[in-house]
Amino acid sequence: MDPKEIRVERITMRIKSNSLTAQITKNVKINYLLSFPEGYEKEQVGEWGLIVFLHGMDMRGEDVTKLNNYGIFGTGKGLSLPFVVAVPQCPSESFWNMERDAVMALVTELIRKHHIDVNRIYLIGYSMGGYGVWDLAINNPQTFAAIVPLSSGGQISKAKQLKDTPIWAFHGALDVIVPVEQMTKMIDAVEQYQSNVKLTIYPDLGHDILGYTLNNEELYSWLLEQKRHN
Repeated sequence: MDPKEIRVERITMRIKSNSLTAQITKNVKINYLLSFPEGYEKEQVGEWGLIVFLHGMDMRGEDVTKLNNYGIFGTGKGLSLPFVVAVPQCPSESFWNMERDAVMALVTELIRKHHIDVNRIYLIGYSMGGYGVWDLAINNPQTFAAIVPLSSGGQISKAKQLKDTPIWAFHGALDVIVPVEQMTKMIDAVEQYQSNVKLTIYPDLGHDILGYTLNNEELYSWLLEQKRHN
């Protein structure tokens, strides 16, 4: 066909605005370790605070036993903590923001099965887990009585979501993996909306601040003072 004989017709597309409202079901799975405080078995009446600890990137996987001596079950295990402690494991190739629904489902299940005070649920997380702490608290602002992010940063644009959430954050000034500015900028953003915010910067430490932080008995005393008022 002679190219000169080809006719190009302009077609007018009709575009309509639409919306979809639908209910979906999502199956989640997460492995976790769980410990109970001394006296829990005997305490049939009364409720305990719950600490959920989110690990860093190197501990991802499908073998939850690798967390037996890590984080709050490692550096902090010498302390007698008056909390139920749950340590979920993020699957390989995933991140905590992708496991948000699974962690929240775990919290709901622990409340259902154990003596948990729904007004005393706390989040602690290190590195990737610290980012997960910010993310979970921002997306579930009515759940946590306090959060403790370590060596991480958060979503500055969503800082207002944390206006009712007490925060004690920790970071190493010499951190070359997550620059301390990521933490200070997030803290500054939150402080525009509330004042129950603390930031501890270790002047001589880098990224790994787990031992210094989780062995600090003052941290757990502070957590005990924090309670949601619904």
